[in-house]
Amino acid sequence: MPSDETRRVLKVFGVAVTNLEDAIDQRKPVDEIMKWDAELADRTREVLALVERLRSRRIA
Repeated sequence: MPSDETRRVLKVFGVAVTNLEDAIDQRKPVDEIMKWDAELADRTREVLALVERLRSRRIA
């Protein structure tokens, strides 16, 4: 069963993807699109860190 941390990371990643997509589709100003792009980059790093933690548990 996924941990609360896993659920949180995946939820905020999904929100970040949706926010960026919406900003692009709605042709928001470039600064707003870049804000969501940076947010998605942060969340992507968080997902990758989660995956690495899970992999290390699998091997240990």
